[in-house]
This record gives sequence, C-alpha cells and structure tokens, in this order.
Amino acid sequence: MADWRLKPRAQRCAACGAPFAPECVGHSVLMPAADGEGHERRDLCAACFAALDARERAAASATWAFAVPRAAPRQAPEEAHKALPDEVLRALVGRADPRDGAAAYVLALLLERGKRLVERQVSRDAAGRRVHLYELRGTGELLAVAEPALDAEALPGIQRRVAELLAFGVRPRPCVRRARRARRPVYRVKRRRG
Repeated sequence: MADWRLKPRAQRCAACGAPFAPECVGHSVLMPAADGEGHERRDLCAACFAALDARERAAASATWAFAVPRAAPRQAPEEAHKALPDEVLRALVGRADPRDGAAAYVLALLLERGKRLVERQVSRDAAGRRVHLYELRGTGELLAVAEPALDAEALPGIQRRVAELLAFGVRPRPCVRRARRARRPVYRVKRRRG
C-alpha cells in the first residue's frame, strides 16, 4: 500500500499565484511527483483548473474541489479565566470564611510562584498557625493568609474548589436543578360485572 503524505491546502494557486479568497471554490490535483517517487498536491483556482489540458487531467491520480472558509471575525483574545487569581484571593481574604482557608492558601502559593505575590513576613497567630504576609506586586497591597493543616486526602477537593473559584469567581456557582421526570399516568380499568 502506498504511503500518502499530502501537504495541507495551499494559500495561493500553484499556477497563477493568486491567493484563495474566502468563500471561493478551488480544486486540488494529485499529480505524480517530478522525481518519480510518490505524488504531489497542486491547489488551483477555478480558472487555472479549467485551463488544464486533457493530458494533464489524464495524468492526475485524483482531483477534488474545496471551498475556502470565510474568515472568522477577529476578536480580542479572551482571558483564560473569568476571574483573575489575585482578585479571587483578595475577596477570599476579605471575607475571612474559614471554609475558604485552604483555597486561599493554594491561590497564594500559585500567585507567589507566578511572581504576583512577594512574601514579606511569616508569623504565628494565637492558634499557633503560620500566617504569611504577602505583598501584591504593582499595588503594594498586603494580604495575610493563614497556612492550613492540609491533608493529602482533601487535596482533590481543594483543587476543585480553586478551579471553581477561578472559573466562576467568588460568588457561588449557580445551581441548576434538574427537571423532575413526569410521572407516567396510571390507567385503571374498571370491569363491568354483568
């Protein structure tokens, strides 16, 4: 069996050099290679394909038509996340919910590794936990993040929580309730006694 390694569609006609315009129809011709080994693809505009003589058409192993897709309108690239990590961390530290302590700590570590936070001081609170004082680069804002006692079994849940916070922000994720299945009607047949 022959190994077919065809190059992708060209941006210009192989004969006249005109670029393929969006929404135009062109033709691809699979011809034997000039060196005699394998085949090469030639992409032609409709006019150049119509101008091929009978000898060239007969030499072609295959021909097919293609349509050039319309170019999508250029849009500003969307950010990877709806919420910026430093905004999420600022909101978590501001509301001081103990349930978000582990997520805030993981976000602080991510931001420190990404050079958005600089650790300025480490101290201990009344409970004996280490508290990291971070400075947010650019704004100079200070954020105090307590180091939680992380359990290896709880890490997947913390990762999911951080991913939710980055995707949806600090506001809780909207709940979507499933519609209840309609109950099937129960038909009762009364028999006449007669």
